[in-house]
Amino acid sequence: MSAADRQNVQKTVDRLRKHQDEYGIKTVMGPNDNAATRKQLISKDQTTQLVQLNISKKHGTLQKINRQLSTTVKTTGLKTYITGADILNDDFSGAVQHGIKKTEVISVIFIVLLIVFRSPITPLISLLMVGVSFMTSFSIVTNLVDKFNFPFSNFTQVFMIIVLFGIGTDYDILLYNQFKENLGKEMEKWAATKDAQEKAGRTILYSGSSLLIGFTSLGLARFSVYQSAVGVAIGVAVLLIVLLTLNPFFMAVLGKKMFWPDKRFTGESSSKIWQRMADNSVHHPIITLILVFAILLPIGLVNRNQLNYNDADEISNSTPSKKGFNVVEDHFSKGTAEPVTVYIKSNHRLDNEKNLLLIDRLTNQLKDSADVKAVTSVTQPAGSKVRQLYVNNQLQQLIGRLGTAQNSLSQLSAGLPGQAAVQAAATGSASGAASEQAMMAGMGQMSSGLQAGGDYLSGLQKSAAADSFYIPNNQLKSAEFQQSVNNYLSADKKTAKLMVILNSNPSASWATTAVNGLTKISKYSLKGTALGHVTVVRVPRSMTPRWLPAATLCGPPLS
Repeated sequence: MSAADRQNVQKTVDRLRKHQDEYGIKTVMGPNDNAATRKQLISKDQTTQLVQLNISKKHGTLQKINRQLSTTVKTTGLKTYITGADILNDDFSGAVQHGIKKTEVISVIFIVLLIVFRSPITPLISLLMVGVSFMTSFSIVTNLVDKFNFPFSNFTQVFMIIVLFGIGTDYDILLYNQFKENLGKEMEKWAATKDAQEKAGRTILYSGSSLLIGFTSLGLARFSVYQSAVGVAIGVAVLLIVLLTLNPFFMAVLGKKMFWPDKRFTGESSSKIWQRMADNSVHHPIITLILVFAILLPIGLVNRNQLNYNDADEISNSTPSKKGFNVVEDHFSKGTAEPVTVYIKSNHRLDNEKNLLLIDRLTNQLKDSADVKAVTSVTQPAGSKVRQLYVNNQLQQLIGRLGTAQNSLSQLSAGLPGQAAVQAAATGSASGAASEQAMMAGMGQMSSGLQAGGDYLSGLQKSAAADSFYIPNNQLKSAEFQQSVNNYLSADKKTAKLMVILNSNPSASWATTAVNGLTKISKYSLKGTALGHVTVVRVPRSMTPRWLPAATLCGPPLS
């Protein structure tokens, strides 16, 4: 970046600070705020700068925040992006929703209409049944979420659509085929409907009940995404009611017209091939298992797919947040855009010297981990030690003051003999000399004391003990430090957060071990201290419950 580019970035930072309240921005950390931020937020190749924003989720939806900030951060001569874990997660949800629409189209056109049913009427009725079931059950779920805090996630709707359209179509095929077979036996449409309802309905209820129990049991899961699948159980219950009540109405009213223009009413015929394969499997189970294993083994060996925990991979590279994310990865560490948050929850306030010392010690220990690039906390908000809050720096200032006092004392001591002699001559008294001697002696003791104190403090300053955090009461209450307290401590000051930036992508498979290690380090560091009782949790990426970490990226100049 040129000097003009850097000035334009600073203007953008100033503009963000000016409109903090308007955009719900709690804090702005710019690349040129201090030496620590210049090191952390300016890329080594000098082409890219980051502006880190702390935004209140209460201000509005992510879409609204993203839209406002995208307009505000536009900088002359530079490419600008809004990115971060929450923004990426929201765009991922949008991609999922878009995928849902594709799933519906595929289900309607290919699975239901062209492959399964050979009539334009039957698939419409089937889709109507599933559609009514989904709309009703999803409405019930959202009301339960609103009134009773029912488990819900971005994937609840996906789960419900996939399951209901899948099993709903399957159950309809079973019911309609039995009904069609009854009509082929010249049964009257009302009798054919009742018979199909009894025979196929029994199978549908048995199958649906097992699904109902299975999805309901997910409510006992600890992982919130699994818990949110409980909504599918409600969908299955509504689907069973709709299929066995509304379906018979159309069957009984339409009769053979339901399958127009198909003239065949023979139902499902048995297959000699499948019958023979089933008989052989029953009579020769070992041979069957060997054959199955021989068929599946090559498929398993060829399959080289690896688990991927990175939601960003599902977002198009043309999405602005993904573009920004890619630039951050290219010019900073892969973990910069998606920090891991460590939370420490206590039963007492943490905004005091004793507990801040422990938090600072934990910050330094996390920074020493081989997997960690940087850590920010209430005592190190810019990712590096604040020199004024450490004993060695404070001792350095004190030693300097002692030196000044000692020099002043020496100067005063040097001038005393002449002053005492004049006084003795003026008074003609022998007491002047005695007074003079009592005063070289006193000054000498004071000078020796100051020298001894200075030597002790100099030794202490060079020791490991001096590399400790200590915040005097006046600095603890200062406006500058209180800003850090508001950013990294909760409103009741009983919960602290530490933002950890990993060297590599936190969504990679190896990161599971690395992130678990952060929790172990935290618990070990606090064990046996005043914070030994606290609850320590680490939250990866966008699952932060209170704070919204976002990053504004100012990239290379436009070509």
